[in-house]
Amino acid sequence: MTRFEREINGSLGDFWKKNAEEEVKKAVAQADEKATVDEDGAVRWKSNGRCLMDDFCEKLEYAGYPFSREATARKRDAQNEESIAEYRRNHRGLSGEALAEARAAFGEGATVVNILTGERTKL
Repeated sequence: MTRFEREINGSLGDFWKKNAEEEVKKAVAQADEKATVDEDGAVRWKSNGRCLMDDFCEKLEYAGYPFSREATARKRDAQNEESIAEYRRNHRGLSGEALAEARAAFGEGATVVNILTGERTKL
């Protein structure tokens, strides 16, 4: 059970139930104004074409908003894969400033790993 489900069903108390109900209303209003639904039911932001995140979709689904959570998830996953692939193609390693920040954060001699590229950098 998600946090939202526990909030909306009242198991976390009246305060969180009321808060969740307000969040649902806000999500629907925001989707009505700033989102569009594709022919397959995927919902995305008009401003950047990105599919909505699952926690936002959960609120829309609860409200009975006309969209497909599954289609949205499929398209969002494809968008994420494409973005990560583009990042990997364009990544040029840590800049001098980023190296200095990493040394300050992790210490001289530590090895940091970029989880998107697998690149290992000894500081």
